[in-house]
Amino acid sequence: MDYVAGLIAARRAGVGSDHIHLGLTDPAAPPATLAEAQDAMAARHLGLLDLRDGQTVVDLGCGIGGSLRMIDSRLSQARLVGVNIDPRQIDFAAATPLANPVTWMCCDAAAFSDGRRGWADRILSLEAMFHFPDPAGVFAAAARALPRAGRMVVSTILLPLAPSCSGSVAAVCTGFAPWPHAGMTLTDLRAMGEAAGLRMTGCEDLAPRCAGGFDWMTPPPPPAVTGNPVTELRRLFECGAAQYPLMVFEPA
Repeated sequence: MDYVAGLIAARRAGVGSDHIHLGLTDPAAPPATLAEAQDAMAARHLGLLDLRDGQTVVDLGCGIGGSLRMIDSRLSQARLVGVNIDPRQIDFAAATPLANPVTWMCCDAAAFSDGRRGWADRILSLEAMFHFPDPAGVFAAAARALPRAGRMVVSTILLPLAPSCSGSVAAVCTGFAPWPHAGMTLTDLRAMGEAAGLRMTGCEDLAPRCAGGFDWMTPPPPPAVTGNPVTELRRLFECGAAQYPLMVFEPA
């Protein structure tokens, strides 16, 4: 995840936000800054989690801690867990004290619940699934961790399989590597969840509301494909080729 180093450096310099994900915009509302749009995206996920005081909440692919800090501000007597395979992100996130106790786990997301069952009330994975080398293993771990009344909210970016988009997809996968399963589909995600014992109880595609946030990151793409991953990701979103499913899973 070479691109993360620049984002952490910018944040240390007081630039940008404490989120590493796309923003959620409202075409009918006044233009939002990227930080405001990213806050809105995180808030949309948290609204689906049905957070309550006293819960144990896990953030898989927690980035530099933005979502966990939002959760921390909403809950009391909670137990928070941030999971990330990148120690740089864990170190940055852990540097800011939280009101609720938090455990930081530097490990593969598929291993976060090894040896434990039924201990996590809520699991969040915000725009991180495309990085995971073993997404089926992540669903299996989540199914082990969730009790009967538990819930998992997960989003990711799905790239198109059409040959006409191959140049853009290649630039995105290279620039935001690792992206090990570029051909993953919504059907695949649902099947992996079901195989693990989770049923999808809700799903919406937020891609149309992500496009506006790119104005803060890169100019509109030119006619020819470039090697810039942000430009090409914007191209895929603006032409309607990329998907951004926001899914809710619960124990079957």
